Amino acid sequence: MAMGATQHQNDSWRILLFARNGAEVLVLKRPRGLCLPVLQIPRHERVAAALNLEMKRTWNLETFCIAPFSVAHPDQTSGVVHYYLVEVPGCEDLRRIAPKTMTLDALKAEAVSDVRDYLAIRRAMKLDAVHLPPEQPGPFSECGAFQQISAWVEEQLQPRGRKWDRTFHQLHAGQSFALIRFGTNDGAVWFKATGGPNQRELAITKHLSALFPKFMPEIVSVRSDWNAWLTNQVAGTSLDCARDLDAWCCAASSLAELQVASVGHTSSILRAGAHNTRATVLLGKAGPFFAEIESLMDRQTKSDPPRLCRSEIRCLKERLTGALGRMASGAIPDTLNHLDLNPANLIKGSSLCTFLDWAEAAVGNPFFSFEYLRQHFLQTFGREPGAANTFRQSYVNVWRELLPDRAIELGMEFTPLLAPFAYAVNTLPWKPCDRNAQSESAGFLRSLTRRMYREAELIIPAA
Repeated sequence: MAMGATQHQNDSWRILLFARNGAEVLVLKRPRGLCLPVLQIPRHERVAAALNLEMKRTWNLETFCIAPFSVAHPDQTSGVVHYYLVEVPGCEDLRRIAPKTMTLDALKAEAVSDVRDYLAIRRAMKLDAVHLPPEQPGPFSECGAFQQISAWVEEQLQPRGRKWDRTFHQLHAGQSFALIRFGTNDGAVWFKATGGPNQRELAITKHLSALFPKFMPEIVSVRSDWNAWLTNQVAGTSLDCARDLDAWCCAASSLAELQVASVGHTSSILRAGAHNTRATVLLGKAGPFFAEIESLMDRQTKSDPPRLCRSEIRCLKERLTGALGRMASGAIPDTLNHLDLNPANLIKGSSLCTFLDWAEAAVGNPFFSFEYLRQHFLQTFGREPGAANTFRQSYVNVWRELLPDRAIELGMEFTPLLAPFAYAVNTLPWKPCDRNAQSESAGFLRSLTRRMYREAELIIPAA
């Protein structure tokens, strides 16, 4: 959901830049000893894409990010350092910038200025008992991952008379995750692979593509052992690059058309792995959620913004459950929802929009997804009444063919309160077993609860 602007900050990453399937690694010689290169990238951007861009700028290298990991100092005198394992697909590219090499056998701990760099190299090369990564390794956890992926992509293209043109753009990386654009002689294709917690995205994507092909990218091929699939690039413009009202109105009407088409398929969409955000299910989650929110508010140390007291949280819970009950008794059918519906996940075509990234697919009140999109609309166009009303009508007019105006107005009235709750209980780590109490998620949950409280005050003011 849209939650406002992010401050510009940088993150530091130490880079393990390997070539020749791990036979060579870039190490810098400095007065205090050998060290790994350090790169700065903007915080909150896609790490793999930002690192690849910075390495292209710094060394003029085409690189492929594999996986991040961290190393703590063995005597705990210094903090944890974040590393990223990266490979150079071109055989000779690394030697172009570092012609002098040394074997890893010749690298000694005392020659390295920071012992964490030495430990990181050994972990990356699996020379120690504690290997990278510590959990069960995924299919892309080692050097050579790019060669495996690109070879498979070429195999899928060849029977279709297409050929990879050797260009690629990597957006996401991880031992079980990948998002890469490959250029071809006939348009581009996207390779995507997902692991937990998004393991279900492949099954959902396949099912939705079969049900609603005009709203989904065309699947070229699937590789189940990687939980990966290849799709054709969609023709059009990403909505986050569109600043004209017509494009956003097309997105709103396309969303409504897709949801109306899904009315008879909600059971199969749930079986494919979508979240269940039906009113009865959300009612069952309200008690445990707000009990945890009370605990999170009690642990808030800052005075600004003010925390909600327990009586305010319990009042919010009563108002929210009452609104859920009203919605459940209405005539609004459950449909397909997209809990991560942001402008980057919509492509505006000539007459309708294509929807991407269905890891957070859900079944429930259709107006939830419209509310997520509306929040992004307000960030783009401001709160200018004319534009907002035109955007709203583009969505509502499709539903008027199915619902009476009173049902639509009921849905629109309660959605600003209920949509953030549906998002929180299904996509955020609100349970103690899923959340580190000191992590950013605690602050985000408190912020989202304050937002729900404000919406509840507008809709159902206190007596």
